[in-house]
Amino acid sequence: MVLLGIDYGERRMGVAKSDSLGFLASGLTTIEWNHDTSIPVKTISELIRTYHVEKIVMGLPINMDDSEGEKALKVRGFAKVLETACSIPVDLYDERLSTAEAHEIMHMQGRKTGKDKKSIDMIAACVILQSYLDNVKK
Repeated sequence: MVLLGIDYGERRMGVAKSDSLGFLASGLTTIEWNHDTSIPVKTISELIRTYHVEKIVMGLPINMDDSEGEKALKVRGFAKVLETACSIPVDLYDERLSTAEAHEIMHMQGRKTGKDKKSIDMIAACVILQSYLDNVKK
């Protein structure tokens, strides 16, 4: 079963996909959208068809005290839009520290993170999806 991982952002969304066995996440793209939800919905729908995706895993930004803020509400709203538009389930998954981990991965690769926000978002989507895959297997 191929899964799509999404790191939601208000300007960009990082996107990753799993292999067909559900073991490994890899980055696909970063969608720039700037508040026009039709752009990411269209792109994600195309990715679902291309890769035969059966489920979306979307990072849910939960605060360190386990509360949910305004961004979590936006993610929940967009997840409902996706679920309706794409007709596949969307699982929300705790994304705490995924962006920090993406920065760390880029630093370990010797890459600068300051101006490469697209890569950070895509790597964060990989981190979210890989964490989901690892926890599902337990």
